[in-house]
Amino acid sequence: MTDPRKKYNQKNHLIIVFVSIFTFWFVLSGLTIPFILFLGLVSSAFVIYIINRMDLIDEEISFHKFNIMALFLYMIWLLKEIIISNIKVCLYIIMPTKKINPKIVKIQSSQMSDFAHVLYANSITLTPGTVTIDIDGDEFTVHTLDHQFRESLESDEMGRKIRATEKGYLPGENKNV
Repeated sequence: MTDPRKKYNQKNHLIIVFVSIFTFWFVLSGLTIPFILFLGLVSSAFVIYIINRMDLIDEEISFHKFNIMALFLYMIWLLKEIIISNIKVCLYIIMPTKKINPKIVKIQSSQMSDFAHVLYANSITLTPGTVTIDIDGDEFTVHTLDHQFRESLESDEMGRKIRATEKGYLPGENKNV
């Protein structure tokens, strides 16, 4: 198990980002021609050089503050929720008797890091029927299509799941403690 007090190492983070970018490139291209693989490696290295020069890689956006397995399980759960919400929105479209009741609601976020806040806001927007309009500190302004989408947000299941991906999270823990 990794020590949560472990120091951030930018060089290791750059290597992980490089491997991730190249792997993503390889999966999308699917080409195994040596010269093309070389070009993929060069372009991935160039991207790393640019983002390092722009100082975009720092401790805040690194995944060392997250439990990678919990994050992976969250992504699977999010995919399931996106599919379910798509079906619900489609039912509103194809069933003229279902009336929408759009509202703008404010919800509180309990995440510790800015990255987790962004993940939460984007997860809300990715789920059909809800759109994050504004973020003001820990308060999100969200447009919802109907009461069932509002109830889903107010249950805070998504927020709890994202919070559980952060290292140092203890169930029942208050963010400001």
